[in-house]
Amino acid sequence: MADIGQFLRHYTDYQSTFKETSCDDRHKDKEAIYLCHDETQTVINFDKLVEERYSGSKKPRTFDAIYVHENIIFCIEFKNQTTADIKNRIVQEKLESGKRELEELFAQLNIASKQYKYVYCVVYKNCYEEIQRYKSGVSKGAVLFGLQKYKEKHFVDEIFTDNVNFFTKAFQKQIKKELNC
Repeated sequence: MADIGQFLRHYTDYQSTFKETSCDDRHKDKEAIYLCHDETQTVINFDKLVEERYSGSKKPRTFDAIYVHENIIFCIEFKNQTTADIKNRIVQEKLESGKRELEELFAQLNIASKQYKYVYCVVYKNCYEEIQRYKSGVSKGAVLFGLQKYKEKHFVDEIFTDNVNFFTKAFQKQIKKELNC
């Protein structure tokens, strides 16, 4: 059996940064917005990888980035929106089809996907005003967007849904590397 290093080596063309994978450029008449500005950490631009894999046909929804730390695979979705504007169904579809795509890629490389811990992170823009957090129903540490069921069903091992500030602090605490978001 191969290990996660085989996946990272095989898809070096898709190496990117948190900055690039957090880019929101969907409004062509506006300047692109980056939720994270870090260019020091390497991630796999999973959206790009899957998009090229499905060139010419309908691409499944997937998360933006994959970050690997030891035996933990962080599947990261960046949303330049407040929690009230994020659609549960879309975030759930990105997790489901994204993880299926990742497992299929692992199988092609003879990587035992079960030996890794999967963490799904939905990182959304900061809510600066306490009233905005309250109106959005955001309580500290709560798993949002109807994602808790995926942890309960062991589809993923852990789920974090929080703003960019939390993500930056949690990354530094967990990975022991500084992240500039």
